[in-house]
Amino acid sequence: GDISRVDVDGTELVVEYDADTSATGLAVIAPSGEAFAERQLTPGASQETIPIGTAYPPGMYTVQLIEEDSVVAAVEQSLRPDVVIRDLKLGRNHPEEMFEGAGSLTVTGETIVTVENVGTGPEKLTKLHFDGDVPRPTPDNLSESGIAAVDQPITYMEPVIDTGETRTIYSMTLPFGASSDVVSCTPDGTSGQFEVSISGAVGGELAEQEYSVSYQGQNLSDCQITIERVET
Repeated sequence: GDISRVDVDGTELVVEYDADTSATGLAVIAPSGEAFAERQLTPGASQETIPIGTAYPPGMYTVQLIEEDSVVAAVEQSLRPDVVIRDLKLGRNHPEEMFEGAGSLTVTGETIVTVENVGTGPEKLTKLHFDGDVPRPTPDNLSESGIAAVDQPITYMEPVIDTGETRTIYSMTLPFGASSDVVSCTPDGTSGQFEVSISGAVGGELAEQEYSVSYQGQNLSDCQITIERVET
């Protein structure tokens, strides 16, 4: 047909089409069947870029070339983020992998999380949440993302992750801080399980990953913490 390529580039949809097309307009139809975007085509042009942002409804979209009232070409394009948790490390066990300028409390208490968007649309991460046997589970009423903005101390961020992108994020709620009324660190060792979950603006709850954890030492300030991913 007249549409040669539809591609997701960052938070934009790029449509390439035949410059000789008889179509005069382009429409992007949302999964609901309603128009998501409409454009007049520039004569002789062969590419149109449509912003999709990070607040779009996920699902199957249809890109149409329109001539008067009829559709001359149509291509389906899925826009659905799927962000998975690839890896989790404790800052205290991998201080060299913490962001530059991280203080000692941050290194001791925070985590390094590797996430990947294996889906077909961009996503804005809105929540990093820890639950279970960690010193400081994330409060349910936390209004912020719990994700550290590494270039601005003591602020949260909601990072955008493009399709196919792998990204490292850092917690900012001290899940492994040294004070706790949830877990204790003993010379004989204590063990348990915890869950890490991430949520996004488009997909809602995206992924949850379970880990087993053991604590061994005099107290949480002087503690060897070992975590292991639980494969489901």
